[in-house]
Amino acid sequence: MIISANQVQNVLKIYGKQVKSDNIQPRQDVMAPFNKSDEVAISGESKIKQKAVQVAKEAPEVREDKVKLLKEAITTGTYSVSDAQVAEQLIYRLLVDKLV
Repeated sequence: MIISANQVQNVLKIYGKQVKSDNIQPRQDVMAPFNKSDEVAISGESKIKQKAVQVAKEAPEVREDKVKLLKEAITTGTYSVSDAQVAEQLIYRLLVDKLV
């Protein structure tokens, strides 16, 4: 079934007239239980997670002390990483990515 734009416009016009003519006010005695303000309760675990995210955002993007040590090691030619260390970090990163 194909619905034309004119048909949609006609339905919207009819609905608009109906909404304007149905000027219904809710009774206050019936609505009284629903007039309470909303409350949000955050669990202890959520508060801890929220604090961790805040601390992570405030942490510096680059750890200058590590960068300095690595630059010195590379410059002096003493920087070396074993194959086992590379493999270990690859596996570690893969597992962390799957968990998160």
